[in-house]
Amino acid sequence: MASQFAPDASGSTKRPDLISILGILGFINTGLFLIIYGLGIPMMAGLQQMPLEEVQALVDESMSMSLSQEQLDEVYGIVDVMHASGVALILILFARTVVRLVGIIGLWKGRRWGFMVYALAQIAGIFLPHLVLPWSMMGFFGPFMALAMTAAYYSQYKRLT
Repeated sequence: MASQFAPDASGSTKRPDLISILGILGFINTGLFLIIYGLGIPMMAGLQQMPLEEVQALVDESMSMSLSQEQLDEVYGIVDVMHASGVALILILFARTVVRLVGIIGLWKGRRWGFMVYALAQIAGIFLPHLVLPWSMMGFFGPFMALAMTAAYYSQYKRLT
């Protein structure tokens, strides 16, 4: 299916430069994270097969010299969550990335449904990981970037068909 964009002020129906730039960055990002999450699923499954004490001992071995006790306690909290629910978290992130990719493909082709799918994936991607993660682990930068990218694509919405 060919790209189709609504005409701009000069009558051009070519893909807007912003969609080209964001699309290329999005294809690189989703491709990289599909590989990372795809590898992460069996790794998390393996981690869950190990006793928690053994996983914590590995963390102690590798990080206890370079972290304060407070920082180490935070790492233990993350290890506990990953041990209990790591596969579920990675599956959520993998699915969100697949849906984002579908949206980016739609946007690349100039389709409004692409924006809707992308925006849904970005917004859901802010909240769905917290089905597994505690809300205290919600940062600022990730949600901010998700909303900023969605807003950047939305700025081109009138050009989508």
